[in-house]
Amino acid sequence: MPFDTIEGRRIEAHRPQPRIVVNEDGWLAVASRVAAGDWTLLGLWGDVGAAHMAILDESAGDIAVVTIECPSGRFPSVGALHPPAIRLERAVRDLFGLEPVGLSDARPWLDLGFWGVTHPLGARGDAPSARVPYTFLPTEGEGLHQIPVGPVHAGIIEPGHFRFTANGETVVRLSSGWATCTRGSSP
Repeated sequence: MPFDTIEGRRIEAHRPQPRIVVNEDGWLAVASRVAAGDWTLLGLWGDVGAAHMAILDESAGDIAVVTIECPSGRFPSVGALHPPAIRLERAVRDLFGLEPVGLSDARPWLDLGFWGVTHPLGARGDAPSARVPYTFLPTEGEGLHQIPVGPVHAGIIEPGHFRFTANGETVVRLSSGWATCTRGSSP
């Protein structure tokens, strides 16, 4: 089994893939293997009091689920080592209130204050009375211009707000403002 090197408590009844509960060192060891390209990150999600990641060993064709319990509401950021995990961690933070320690992008991903609650899938709380404006990543340079698109656009995806930064016909950055739009509100 390719995941025998992961130290932790095996959950025997977990099917169809093995599940291993690890401590912070184990979580970071797995994240390091993902960042090194040894394993592929298939998913990263939250739960009440825990974060999970599904990993794939492509050479063996095996999948495992790795869990870190978060009694303090915090877990080490996978995105700090493997940037594709950043948006997933932002969603975990917004939905469950679990804080990825070391996350390089602290902007909200899903919760921009429209829901009336914070962390709707975790320990729910009242929404803050004032929204923090969403900060788009900056682009600087001569000849650049920004094209805002949304919330309604001609694509087939859900409503959203996007900012295309272009230099002539070349798009140099595409920023997404939020995953879904509520009643035509914009950040």
